[in-house]
Amino acid sequence: MNRQPQTHPKSEQVRARGRVLMLVENCSYPDDMRVLMECRSLHDAGYQMTVICPTGRSRRAYENVEGVHVYRYPKPWEPGGFLGYIWEFGYSLVMTFLVSLYVVFRRGCDVLHVRTPPDIYVFLAGFYKLFGKKYVVDLHDLPPEMYQAQNDGSGSRIVHAVLLWFESLTCRTADLFIASSESQRRMQIERGGAPPDRCHIVRNSPHERFLEPIEPIESLREPGKIILGYMGMIGVQDRVDMLVRACQCLKNELGRDDFRAVIVGDGPALDELKRLAVELGIEQRVSFAGFQRGDDLLRHVASFDICVTPDPSNAYNDTCSMVKTMEYMAMAKPVVAFDLRENRITAGDAGFYAKGNDAIDLARQIAVLMDDAELRARLGQAGRQRVVNTLLWSRQQRSLLTAYEKIFAPDYVPQPAAMGEHAR
Repeated sequence: MNRQPQTHPKSEQVRARGRVLMLVENCSYPDDMRVLMECRSLHDAGYQMTVICPTGRSRRAYENVEGVHVYRYPKPWEPGGFLGYIWEFGYSLVMTFLVSLYVVFRRGCDVLHVRTPPDIYVFLAGFYKLFGKKYVVDLHDLPPEMYQAQNDGSGSRIVHAVLLWFESLTCRTADLFIASSESQRRMQIERGGAPPDRCHIVRNSPHERFLEPIEPIESLREPGKIILGYMGMIGVQDRVDMLVRACQCLKNELGRDDFRAVIVGDGPALDELKRLAVELGIEQRVSFAGFQRGDDLLRHVASFDICVTPDPSNAYNDTCSMVKTMEYMAMAKPVVAFDLRENRITAGDAGFYAKGNDAIDLARQIAVLMDDAELRARLGQAGRQRVVNTLLWSRQQRSLLTAYEKIFAPDYVPQPAAMGEHAR
């Protein structure tokens, strides 16, 4: 292994701390902000970090990204439907296993850190546990709930039951669990049977770049118009259509024409979202900026007057802490969201909440903020202070490192997992 001294200033610590192999299925590295911050934190703490993931913006098979060794395999074609679901995960599992054999042989591995979903990587982890490797599950989303949300609650019962079985198997196999919310941790324990002493919470967090001042995009602004904004993925489960429907309610039910909605992001539901805007007759009031990153992304958010988190209440969203909400708050933007438990935990009194999954009430709450610049400013500042005081990654980093210190402790012997409800 060729090391550059300036790239790896902590080579002695790396040997002392341990070697971590992180597996990521649904995005590339360093495209996912949470994965990026986790890897940076562990690397800076002295762990040797290696990531296996599909290609994304970078198509290089190997790349050293700020000391993190990244191995990428070609991103799978996603045909959609049940067979597409099987193909995507089956292909990713096989490719990850093949690449991991090379990586483990060349760089070694003490811990397999698996970003979940999918839980199907439990088979790969089980193989390496035979050789004494530790298995860490990093739960970003609950796979059974995510599957149902992606299928609008009408997914196959068989697939849902299989996902529950995989979840239970994962909870009985892993040595350490990391969840992004208390709701997810509780589900791992109560439904999956994971031992509570092995379960840690490392919350999502905004990147500190969102705290830095940046100029808005003046061309987005129109005299007398309030800019409503959304930033993030546009998948079926994200339900950005609720924002589009709220815009229709603003225009038709509340008689408002003094707004413009700017939707920043990309995803499999984008084309359908554009069609919906046309069907509802509000295509003149909604614009789509596409995928943005870096300063371009920050400048778009800086241009928003009101930010919207449109994810409605369902079994999936009720357990998710929305990173986009925290990023809005970091930029001192007022946030309107549905009244979900994790939204309350994240934003607290800095958020403005619509009831139920009601697009009309979402529009009403947006309208209140449209008419009150002072309230918008007050909520924005409260949100920024909440980020600075409680939500920054520096706080979550301590939880991550504490969990890793535990798993690398010489006397760490995990207790057997209980049999969860769906494991019996």
